[in-house]
Amino acid sequence: RIQGGCLYGGSKANLMAKICVKSCSEDELRHVANTIGMAKQIAENYVVSQRRGEGIFLGAWKDGSPVGHAFLQWNPQLRGEYAVRVQGNFADTSNLSVVEEYRSQGIGSRIIQKAEEEARDRGFELLRLAVDPEDNPRAHALYLRHGFTDVGLPPFDASGTWIDQDGNEHPYEEWCINMTKRL
Repeated sequence: RIQGGCLYGGSKANLMAKICVKSCSEDELRHVANTIGMAKQIAENYVVSQRRGEGIFLGAWKDGSPVGHAFLQWNPQLRGEYAVRVQGNFADTSNLSVVEEYRSQGIGSRIIQKAEEEARDRGFELLRLAVDPEDNPRAHALYLRHGFTDVGLPPFDASGTWIDQDGNEHPYEEWCINMTKRL
C-alpha cells in the first residue's frame, strides 16, 4: 500500500511495515548519500539529473534512517548494439544498493517495486538495468526473481574508478550484462 509517498507492505510484515521507499528531495538525497557513504560527486550528479527532470532518486528508509537507494533515469542515451536491441520508451535503474546489514530482508525488492511503479506511472513500457552476475550473484538472482531477463548481448566492461567521501580513488572491475523487464 502507498501512504505519504511511501510504498509499504510486503511478506516480511514486521520489518517491511517500517520500510519506506520513496522519491527523494535534494536534501533527502544528500542525506542518503552522506549516511550510506556514497561519493559526494555521484550524489551531486544525481541532484543535477533530478533537477533537470532526467530521473528520480529513490531512497529506502527504516525508522527514518536510509537503508538503500537507486537512481531511476528516464530514456537514457544508449550506444552500440544495445541501442538497436532495446527499442521503446524505457527507464533505467542504476546504483541499486542496500546497506549490508539489511540485505536479504526484502528491501531490494521494495526498491525494484517502487522503480517499476514510478516508471509505469510515467508511461514507460520497459525497465532496464545492468549487473555483474559473477561478482554480484545475489543481485542477479534478485533481478531474475522480479522478471528481468538478459537481453542476450555479450557482457560489457563497466570497469573504472570511484571516489569515496574522503576523495580517495578506488578501482573496480565489472563485466555486466544488460537486463530488461516489460512493465
